[in-house]
Amino acid sequence: MDETFEKVAAWCKPTMEHPLAIVLGSGLGSLGERVRVVRHIPYGDIDGFPTEAIPVEGHSFTVLVGELDGVPVVVYPGRVHMYQGYDALQVSSLVRHAHKLGCRSIVLSCATGAVGDIEPGTVGIITDQLNLTGRNPLASPLGVAAAGLDSPFVSMAGAYSPYLSGLAREAASELGMELAEGVYAGLLGPSYETPAEIRMLDALGADYVGMSTVCEAIMARALGMEVLGITLVTNKAGCLGESHAKVLGAADAAAEAMQALALATIRRIGA
Repeated sequence: MDETFEKVAAWCKPTMEHPLAIVLGSGLGSLGERVRVVRHIPYGDIDGFPTEAIPVEGHSFTVLVGELDGVPVVVYPGRVHMYQGYDALQVSSLVRHAHKLGCRSIVLSCATGAVGDIEPGTVGIITDQLNLTGRNPLASPLGVAAAGLDSPFVSMAGAYSPYLSGLAREAASELGMELAEGVYAGLLGPSYETPAEIRMLDALGADYVGMSTVCEAIMARALGMEVLGITLVTNKAGCLGESHAKVLGAADAAAEAMQALALATIRRIGA
């Protein structure tokens, strides 16, 4: 084990003072039921979170602080999206809250459509991103101040932690699971993508497409957090018949595999 690896491993190891943050997207919703909760925090108490927000189906708005299989965690079982009319700073409020609670690492999970040949039901990790939303939480003095920065010019190279991604690969190998890897394209939504848009995303090098995550990853990077992106591919993007109900149904069908990978990875992070 080289010195850099050891330093990152020590930094990422969750403790009661520095728990692991987890944002639960579609496919991981029931993971919150496994948390041994010692404290609940209403989302309304989170600075910058829109108090009028109503959770979409499959989400809830109460932070769970406790342990997950012995690993200290702060779990966020829901998020708001920019397609609901919220801005990038509001969308990334959960990340800032996790950082204030001492979290050094964060797992961002989401459902995505496959741009290329990835089959629905496949679990994957995010290795990089394309922020095509036209929004950025650092694109205002308020956002820069909220991140505690002197400058908004944050490098996004290596934003998705190679160390945490490596642990996810180890977990998948142990489980005998085929794990996809690729670039996540974040779009504003809420409409699903046209076939022409999917051809464009394919040409740009995207493997997954979704409507969340990118602004959260930017804020986490600005705060110096290690990020792991886990996604559940629920559909072939740009095809006829896409609907939110079908995405949720596909997420439910593959939730067991998604949760198995997440738990195995979390245990490795905490080891």
